[in-house]
Amino acid sequence: MTETVQRALPTPTGWLISPTRDFILFFIRDPQSRMNFPDVMTQLWHCTVEGIPTRLKNTRRMDLRSAIETWTELIANDWELIEHQINEDAA
Repeated sequence: MTETVQRALPTPTGWLISPTRDFILFFIRDPQSRMNFPDVMTQLWHCTVEGIPTRLKNTRRMDLRSAIETWTELIANDWELIEHQINEDAA
């Protein structure tokens, strides 16, 4: 029996803040999606200059490859990863 082993692509996860510090984007794996073909949920928030989410602007679901492409493009355009998010109400 021959089994195909797929390498799992890392799921983009975390908060990215815009260079102008007025928006913050949250990436998280959609828990309702299949494990071998995960979807990623994003939430775009208005935020303070400190990166604290204040008001949800929109939510989107995308396939993993699109999420990786979006994450990579944002990082290339000077969006920064925020390590610790302090607003418990967000997400």
